[in-house]
Amino acid sequence: MNVQTAQRDSRPAWQIVALREIAVKARDKNFLVGLGVTLAMVIGTFAVQVWIAGKTDTQKVAIVDTKGASGPSAKQVVDGAATSAKDGGAKVEYTSTAFPDDAAARAAVTKGDADAALLRTNGGWQLIGDKSIDDGLKKNVTTSAAQLTLASNAASQGVELSSLTKGGAVATSTLSSDADRAGLAKVVSLVFAFLFYFVAFMFGMPIAQSVVEEKQSRIVEILASAVPLRHILAGKIIGNALLAIAQVTLLAAVALIGLSQTKWSAFVGTVAGASGWFLLFFLVGFFVVACMFAVAGALASRSEDVQSTSQPVVMLVVLVLVVGMSLSGTAQVVASYVPVVSTVTMPARIMDGSAAWWEPILAIGIAIVAAYVITRLATRLYERSIMRTGGRLSYREAFKLGA
Repeated sequence: MNVQTAQRDSRPAWQIVALREIAVKARDKNFLVGLGVTLAMVIGTFAVQVWIAGKTDTQKVAIVDTKGASGPSAKQVVDGAATSAKDGGAKVEYTSTAFPDDAAARAAVTKGDADAALLRTNGGWQLIGDKSIDDGLKKNVTTSAAQLTLASNAASQGVELSSLTKGGAVATSTLSSDADRAGLAKVVSLVFAFLFYFVAFMFGMPIAQSVVEEKQSRIVEILASAVPLRHILAGKIIGNALLAIAQVTLLAAVALIGLSQTKWSAFVGTVAGASGWFLLFFLVGFFVVACMFAVAGALASRSEDVQSTSQPVVMLVVLVLVVGMSLSGTAQVVASYVPVVSTVTMPARIMDGSAAWWEPILAIGIAIVAAYVITRLATRLYERSIMRTGGRLSYREAFKLGA
């Protein structure tokens, strides 16, 4: 930033710094390539899910046509299994191929020409696989054989099958889709955790590096003669925060579009609501993390020192990731009110439906208050440390400066 330009510009200094941060980042090839790769990964993930969901698996069953045998034929059993699978919503088709004898059918399975063989035995049927048998095939063939044999035996004895099964039908229904929602909520909470972790480092660490470079080159001393140090800090934080929230919003929008094309499309509204809260919590949490990274840069005297001075904030970001991946139950409820950690845990609770309407409002209020206090403290540490040269400062030394 040109100091004379800043002095002539009628806008507040922090706005000029923020615009400069945005302009520099927007022209950074590494940033643009990283964003493009991330978008490609998100799009590719959902594309694979859509492809898998739309793909119909075909399994071949080797059978032997035993003419004159009583009961249903092997082909009827396989056809019944196919109907059962279709009624159950499975993306699978069962086809039967007749062989002259049992040995030929077994050989087809061994050679890989058939996925399994269905052979008649004295006591009923035997389903044979090579090394294993698909669970879905086993279930549907067993169900089909039992139903067809029951119908055949009832008919041979002159008994009406409907009279035997009358009153035994079991209808299924669900009062809610809690199981599906709980599973999706876990996936979404993991995505939130990784997104915060990824973006916090992508935008936070460069802030620390930028601060220490300005300190090491003495550029900050020139800037400080023209604008207040807190404006420099505010500009860096706000500029990077706007870029971070824009990137997260873009990724969330792409993910929601992809989700609408999957089996979880009914939950798009719920995920969108949780994502909206996540963006709000993310913005507050990122301010805290960004301020801490700026302080880490101010404490360092060389770029090599940043790795050491940034350890506390790195641990905080990792903690958010671990908590978002592992906590549940009461521990998750408590964590959903802890500032920064609530960035992941509260949206996760909103997603699974365990949070009352007032809880995210209370949690964001607590997060904002904590962010304000931490930001004020970080600003003070930044102002005390940024002009100090001659060696790396510890946090304890920074607190004592100017006290």
